[in-house]
Amino acid sequence: MPNIVFGKKNIFSIIKNSPSLVEKIYVVKGFSFDNEIYNLIKTNNLKWESIEIKEFQTILNQNVNHQNIIAYVKDFQYSQLQDLISNEKKQTILVLDRIQDPNNFGAIIRSSVLFGANGIVILDRNQTEVTPAVIKTSAGTAFEMPIAKVTNLANALNVLKQKGFWVYASYLSDDSVDLSNIVFEDKKVILIGSEGEGLTNKLVSHSDFKFKIKTSNIIDSLNASVATGIILFKANVDQ
Repeated sequence: MPNIVFGKKNIFSIIKNSPSLVEKIYVVKGFSFDNEIYNLIKTNNLKWESIEIKEFQTILNQNVNHQNIIAYVKDFQYSQLQDLISNEKKQTILVLDRIQDPNNFGAIIRSSVLFGANGIVILDRNQTEVTPAVIKTSAGTAFEMPIAKVTNLANALNVLKQKGFWVYASYLSDDSVDLSNIVFEDKKVILIGSEGEGLTNKLVSHSDFKFKIKTSNIIDSLNASVATGIILFKANVDQ
């Protein structure tokens, strides 16, 4: 069964960044194209069809704010780890350890694009992939962010460290430094752990710095995507 992406913003993003993934676009009869979307469809010679609302709803088969436009798309195309590494002096790469909530993953991607991260690394198991739900939460920005899938996060960290990256672990422990006291280097990897278990000790052992976000006594930890936004904001300020 093909993947279905819906909504103007999501479809604009996929056509702009990955037009080869689009198999066909459907719109409800009477739909008024935004000029940007229509021009991209024509430029990339993409298939599209105007259909009745009843047929449209049968294809979509879910009650969402579709904005009268959907697209059949191929599976998300992941990058290679080496593709995330450039010669730029300032680079930020996120390494995610078993993020399993699609909403969290999508929000992390969106924050990463917003704050100019260069890429995301995920594990090839025990991790939500880039699904239509993730794309929706990311507001289509998943197609603007290089995402590499690897079999071993520790090995990926070693590769990045050999390329001159410093590794920062978001980790709640007595010897972790408050985030406000961290000064991020130009080339940095930020480790973010899973919603329930956090980072594995093995990954933490590969870090150069451990930090935590100070919170009230009422709540001792933050949602992974919220924490990531705060961390990326701080890293962006340091640059």
